[in-house]
Amino acid sequence: MLKVDRLGKKYLGRWIFRGLSFELGAGDRLVILGHNGSGKSTLLRTIAGLTAKTEGTVTLPDGDPRWTLGLCALEQALYGQLTVAEHLELTADLRGCPARVDELLEKVNLGYASAVPASQLSTGMKARLKLAMAIQPEPKALLLDEPGAGLDEEGRNLVDRITSEQSARGCLIVATNDPLERRLANLELQLA
Repeated sequence: MLKVDRLGKKYLGRWIFRGLSFELGAGDRLVILGHNGSGKSTLLRTIAGLTAKTEGTVTLPDGDPRWTLGLCALEQALYGQLTVAEHLELTADLRGCPARVDELLEKVNLGYASAVPASQLSTGMKARLKLAMAIQPEPKALLLDEPGAGLDEEGRNLVDRITSEQSARGCLIVATNDPLERRLANLELQLA
């Protein structure tokens, strides 16, 4: 389903990571552990094709990557003037998938905030919106960068539900430095 073969990324003459290989199928959940600056987020962006790799290959699940891959990243920007619902409508248009606005907002407990501009959302609400955008196309591979950051207990329970649902649909990769988030995966990769 998702295959990484001898993947490497070099930046300013230094290898961020090198020689990484793994293969994930339906139901596989990989947690990437490492300290701040170890390359976890860079690895996710490289797998997603947002950062150029230096060497190696990434094979994504069959189909249009707009549909087969979902990414939720800490640095993911939101448009301050767009409402919560408008973000989902925009990403649906860009991906060519159904918007499912009401369904997704209920799933991430943001139904009450559909008309609120992103600039007025709390950190936790922004994290929930990013999760909704990541799962919108029901991807075969879901990549989550520090999914519990900025979330309260209810939000962390939401992440648990979403990752459980993803296991039934495809594979999951979680990048984190929070040892408690190991519970989200059945496989581990440690970055130095």
